[in-house]
Amino acid sequence: MRAMASALLVLSTAVWPQLAAGQPSTKSWTLSTLKAQMVPAIWVLDGNEYVRESPPSGENFLEIQGRLTVPPGALLDPVALPEIRVRTTRSAAIAKPQSAFVVGLSTLTCRYLPPETRAHDLSRRIVGHDGSLGLSRDSASAPLKLAIEGSYVDLCMAFAGTGRMGGSVLLEFAGHSFTVPLTPMERPRQAVKATADPPTKPYRDGLLSSRATLIAGFCLLILGLGALAIWWWRTHRALLPATHVKSPDEPDVATAEGAASRPPGCGLVEPERVSSEHCRTSFVRVGASAGPGKADFEAALRALQGERFSDADTLLEQAITKGLLATFECGAWSMRGQAAAATGEIPRAISYFLKALGGPEVTAQAALPAALHLAVIYRELGLRADAEKMEAVATTLKSVNITLDPEVNRRLKQSTQAYKRALRATHPTGLKALAARLLHRSRSTSAT
Repeated sequence: MRAMASALLVLSTAVWPQLAAGQPSTKSWTLSTLKAQMVPAIWVLDGNEYVRESPPSGENFLEIQGRLTVPPGALLDPVALPEIRVRTTRSAAIAKPQSAFVVGLSTLTCRYLPPETRAHDLSRRIVGHDGSLGLSRDSASAPLKLAIEGSYVDLCMAFAGTGRMGGSVLLEFAGHSFTVPLTPMERPRQAVKATADPPTKPYRDGLLSSRATLIAGFCLLILGLGALAIWWWRTHRALLPATHVKSPDEPDVATAEGAASRPPGCGLVEPERVSSEHCRTSFVRVGASAGPGKADFEAALRALQGERFSDADTLLEQAITKGLLATFECGAWSMRGQAAAATGEIPRAISYFLKALGGPEVTAQAALPAALHLAVIYRELGLRADAEKMEAVATTLKSVNITLDPEVNRRLKQSTQAYKRALRATHPTGLKALAARLLHRSRSTSAT
């Protein structure tokens, strides 16, 4: 009996460690909230700023996002980029897998690290105090490896040359497989046409514009002098008879004059101005939870990255209505401003950007795009003081490494100039305003 007990003890001592070694650890890394979509371009770090990189004509990038979490005590070995692969689920058994060519992090949008990292060189982007992502290689011929530090990062992976996709894709990451739903991309035809037709003959158009301005100014001067002469003649003619006594039922002349002197189209609003609450120098981290409007917020982010600006604005409005925590609401207003600026709605863009900068909790990731856009807008409108205030805010946030794409900057200037011209047309100044007032006064005098 004693011999049997000793044999069982020896057997359990030898077998138990092997069984325990085969059990999965309760503390392991996770890759959650995965989502995939086709995007027309991505932003890749080039030196100290991010540049827009587009795929070959007629193609798109496949972008996959997810939260990579490594809890305390867990271990995630560096992952080689060729081992991060994707294939379509429609023919997963025969489809050739495609490896990721760039990886990065997501704040409001995905920002990618460059794939040309040299041997023993490390390229890293810090995200608050939660985690960072780095790329390195052991030798010149070795593959790039991805490593993270911290509790979690919001990971972005981009794939090129993936061909047509089905409703979902199969992602392989660090020896694990994940089925990721694919969000279809719908790009408006009008937006494509607008970006494909740049303005031609700028010098000739500028010359014609200058001549047209001179001719219009001369015509306005003649119109003003004619209106002044008519007013003088009718005023003196009206003074010849007895003075007219105003009836109590007649409207006040000054009130009617002010209402009639308003030009048609006065619904075009003046631009909002910068105040002290928009010029803060300290910012907070992005919160861990978005709030009840999280789903609409994430859908709006995908729409904005796919350049579906109207859809993005609608989804962000729904997210704000349902409720977002302060830092995410700040980001939502900044993203609405970017969508409005992209569609040429400059007054709305100004209002949304200022709401983002004036919120109770403002993040650097939301404040910098708002400040950069507003600096360009105010500079084009001739509001130099407001532009300098926004440039100062952008300088404070220069460590965030977010810049305006040259094409976005050009289109923003064009939209602002068009808004400025419309504003001048509906809010006349100088001789045009004087002529309108004199003409109305002459009509009022003749009516008496």
